[in-house]
Amino acid sequence: MGRPQRVTREQVLAEARRAFSERGFEGTTLADIGARLGVSPAALLRHAPSKEALFHLAMEPESGEVLPTDFLASVPTGEDPAKVLRRLAREFIPFIEQKMGENIARFLRARSEEEARTIRLPFDPRKKSAPPLRAIRALEGYFRRARESGSLSVRSPRAAALAFLGSLQSYVFLHRVLHIEPRVPLEGYLDTILEIWKNGAIRDRKRGER
Repeated sequence: MGRPQRVTREQVLAEARRAFSERGFEGTTLADIGARLGVSPAALLRHAPSKEALFHLAMEPESGEVLPTDFLASVPTGEDPAKVLRRLAREFIPFIEQKMGENIARFLRARSEEEARTIRLPFDPRKKSAPPLRAIRALEGYFRRARESGSLSVRSPRAAALAFLGSLQSYVFLHRVLHIEPRVPLEGYLDTILEIWKNGAIRDRKRGER
């Protein structure tokens, strides 16, 4: 028999975080997490004494994490904005789904009503380094550069950034929290969003536009 696979503490916490964010505390077992890593549940207990302890370790706020908007700083100004925004959406939506799942899992695992009421965001929204502000600034900066290059026409880059990121947040909220049915496939949703951005949805009949 080969030697058992070894995993690092960082790998264990990352997979545990993903598992708990997808299925919650009650819906996740140590065997589920171990299967993701190819190790036994006992191997996980080398990094935390119990499932409860593993949950709290995995759900601690991360620092300096890479955001799905970080790539925008290196996008060439001449690149097709539709392709850039589609790539952003494909990376941003799974990221937000996980973050929303983490917060739901934390809330549901609160050990008392008082603890549930005092759960705070895993960042200080007043700081410029807060992830949401970083994401908005990154997209705003891209929109500003794209406008200056002539590949995009937006009146306010910041308002445009809020509008686009808001449409992605709405998709996650409606499907992950409200569970709307029938579910709208992601690619179909993106097709519609980008069609509105490229062509507009409102037509002025007085001017004879179709």
